[in-house]
Amino acid sequence: MSRRRGNNEGSLYKRQDGLWCAQISLDGRRLTKYAKTQKDCRTWIKAMVAKIDGGLTFEATLMTMERFFEVWLSGKELSRRPGTVENYRKVTNSYILPKIGQMRLQDLTPTHITQLYMLLKDEGKGARSIQAVHVILHCALKQAVREGLLGRNPVDAVDRPRVEQTETQILNEEQARHLLTTASASLYETVFCLALISGMRKGELLGLKWSDLDLTKGTILVQRQLQLIKPGGYVLVPPKTKAGKRQVKLGQGMLAKLENHRKNQEALKAAAGDKWKENNLIFTSSIGTYMDQSRVHKEFKRLLTKAGLPDLRFHDLRHTSLSFLLENGTPVNTVQQRAGHSKASVTIDIYGHALAGSQNQAADRIDELVTSIAV
Repeated sequence: MSRRRGNNEGSLYKRQDGLWCAQISLDGRRLTKYAKTQKDCRTWIKAMVAKIDGGLTFEATLMTMERFFEVWLSGKELSRRPGTVENYRKVTNSYILPKIGQMRLQDLTPTHITQLYMLLKDEGKGARSIQAVHVILHCALKQAVREGLLGRNPVDAVDRPRVEQTETQILNEEQARHLLTTASASLYETVFCLALISGMRKGELLGLKWSDLDLTKGTILVQRQLQLIKPGGYVLVPPKTKAGKRQVKLGQGMLAKLENHRKNQEALKAAAGDKWKENNLIFTSSIGTYMDQSRVHKEFKRLLTKAGLPDLRFHDLRHTSLSFLLENGTPVNTVQQRAGHSKASVTIDIYGHALAGSQNQAADRIDELVTSIAV
């Protein structure tokens, strides 16, 4: 028997096959929901009424995940960095849309999302990739809730995929010296040396301009980074956080190396002639354009092999630099500022292993001091 409800509140009845049916009118067209219990149908009607009051249209109820992400990603271009949006697109197009792109946004449930994660895992996708899917889905569907397209975010009911923390790999002092000796004949020697000296990220290094260098104060200003947005396409973007914009103090040896690098660059400029593209960058291609990050990566790997060193990431030069400072008793707050971390707790979380070394030094010093007093 059909139970009619108030204006735009829909109807609710039990079918002969035992299922409950809920219906509601939207833009002169009927939406229908079947469920095993009357409670589920009532919940659906309540949620739909709330969405309609929030501006939901009939066309929106037909929106597929593919169409929703198309709109969502376009909107993100206005509020996110180009490289971030490009990463969103890669994850979405590789892992999300091939599996659930044709599903209606309205039909997506926590079970569907859990099944997506399991499927990706069965296909051999890594934990970090699945976690990236989780983060992007949550962010996108949170926007859908704000717009009234969903009553709640189904990702809220799904556990965040766990990623095992990998131990940071760093070079010891002897290995670091050996790497720089091996790199002495490389075109990228100054890049590798400044990475170890400053603890900067690769994008920060390749975004440096000569105007950032103050030889009088012995400092270099980090205020932008080079970011890849598509194969062969680079842009300069500001640091992600306020703390990322910082001054890094350099020693006389590094300053001298940079001055020598400038002379070599002037020679390149003269050789390039009219082909030179002036960008005032410290690290450039042979014609003054952005330095290709993939070439820096390949040269770094080549040098590691040549030097017989462990297979590291370029980013591990940053870890090596900051670990050296902490191991040698540099205050955490100083290392935090040099690293561009927003909080000292971030530095401690990442470099706890190095702090253990400084604790040993502290123990030896206090033991020596107290013992000498006692004697």
